[in-house]
Amino acid sequence: MRLKIAKESLLNILSQVVGVVERRHTLNILSNVKLQASAQALTITGSDLEVELVASMPFASGACIEQGETTLPARKLMDICKSLPATSIIDLQITEDQRCILKSGKSRFVLGTLPAEDYPLLSTEATQGTQVQVTKRELKRLFEKTAFAMAVQDVRFYLTGTLLEIENNFLRAVTTDGHRLALCETSTVSTSDQVQAIVPRKAVGELQRLLTVEDEPLTILIGRELLNVTIQLPSRDPEQGGVTIRFTTKLIDGKFPDYRRVIPRGGDKHVMVSHDLFKQSLQRVAILSNEKLRGVFLNFETDNLKLRANNPEQDEASEDLAIQYHYDHLEMSFNAQYLLEVMNVLDGNDVAMTMTEANQSVLIQDPQHTEQTYVVMPMRV
Repeated sequence: MRLKIAKESLLNILSQVVGVVERRHTLNILSNVKLQASAQALTITGSDLEVELVASMPFASGACIEQGETTLPARKLMDICKSLPATSIIDLQITEDQRCILKSGKSRFVLGTLPAEDYPLLSTEATQGTQVQVTKRELKRLFEKTAFAMAVQDVRFYLTGTLLEIENNFLRAVTTDGHRLALCETSTVSTSDQVQAIVPRKAVGELQRLLTVEDEPLTILIGRELLNVTIQLPSRDPEQGGVTIRFTTKLIDGKFPDYRRVIPRGGDKHVMVSHDLFKQSLQRVAILSNEKLRGVFLNFETDNLKLRANNPEQDEASEDLAIQYHYDHLEMSFNAQYLLEVMNVLDGNDVAMTMTEANQSVLIQDPQHTEQTYVVMPMRV
C-alpha cells in the first residue's frame, strides 16, 4: 500500500474518526485506526467496539500509488500529521515487513502496524430496522437540548444514555438521571408507529460533534442492537469531494423507565419569569450555596420571587425578582446547577414553571417552544 496525500486532507478525514479510539484498550488493535486505500477513495475506520466511525474520502488524481489496507496507531498518526507544515505532502508506504514509512519533506517516521484483517468491526444491520428521516439541524438540536440530564456512572445503566423514541411521526429524545428529566421532540417521517432505542453517552457526544446546523436530510436506521446513520460533510478542499461518515453504535440493552409518569400533570400554581433575569439571579445567589449540595431556596409570593442560599461558613445571599405569580406562598429548594442547566438550553425570553406542592416536581417550559419539556425534583430540606 502506498499513497501520496496532502496533509490537510489526511488530517481532515482522520480527525473525524479518532475521537472514538481509546488510548488504552484491552485489545491493542483498537488503539489503531484501519486504513483502506483503493484507486478511488481512502477509508479510515475507528472503533471501540461500542461506537464505530467509518470515514471515506475520494482520492485526488494519482494519490493512490498502490492499493492495500493496514492499521496504524491513531494518536501517533494524528500527532505526526498535526506537527507537519500546512502545505505538506505525505508519502505513506507499507513495506513488505509490514512497517509503515511516512515521509514529508525532510521528515521520516517509521510506525508499527497490525494486520487489517484482525480489526474488529461492528456487524451491520443495513437492511433491517426502522428508518426515520430527520434533518441534521433537528437531530443535533434534540441531543443538545437533552444531553445534560443523562446519568453519569449510574448502576441503572439504561439511564446513562439518551432514549430516542419514534411515535406517530414524532422523533423524541428523553434523558433522566432520577433527579431531573429533559425531553425534546420534532416531527419526522418514519416507517414504524413506535420504536424505542437507548443511545449511549459516548455515541451522543460523537453525533453532536459530527452534526451541523444545516437542513440537510438524514436517514437513521434503528435495529435491535445497532443504530446506523450516514453523514455527508462538505470538503475543505474544493478540488476534492467531501467526507462520507458511516456512524454505527451499539444500543444500550435495557428498559427505559416510563418517563410519562414522571412529567407532572395538572399543576395548579403557574409562574412566569424573565429567562435572563432568573438565570443571572441564580448564578449570583448560588455563589454562596453549599459547595457540595448547591442548594438554593426559592420563595414564591405574589408577583415576587426571593432567592436565597447559605453555607456552613455562615455566608448568605438573597435576591428579589419580579415574577407573575398569584397563588399562596410557596417555598422550595433546588440544586442550583440543575436549574441553571435547564436555563442554558432554553432559548426564549420567558420561562414558565408549573408547581403543585413544595415537595413535588416542577415542570419547566419555554412558552414559545412547547416541544421542550423539563422536570426538576426539589431537594428535601
